[in-house]
Amino acid sequence: MCAASTESPEVPGRHHLDRRAEKLAGENVGAEDDLLSTRKVADWLGVSTQWVEIGRSKKYGPKFVRVGPRVIAYRRGDVLKWLRERTHASTAEYKSSAA
Repeated sequence: MCAASTESPEVPGRHHLDRRAEKLAGENVGAEDDLLSTRKVADWLGVSTQWVEIGRSKKYGPKFVRVGPRVIAYRRGDVLKWLRERTHASTAEYKSSAA
């Protein structure tokens, strides 16, 4: 059926999304198994589709599902999990996760 990315994404030490991760996670409601296109994920995160594509190829973006030979989708639940991983309570916690 669908093959999911098996490797966990590498989280870059810092990214501009980190400051908004908690807010972004609360904005998008729907079923966790909903499949979102690259465009919908980019719009949700407020980034370009190219950023999402580069994140996918460099393994620092959310997990994805290959729906067809040239079709990629993202489960809403995987994007939410990825955003929660980027949420920090303090700058000290933020620095320790970058190490």
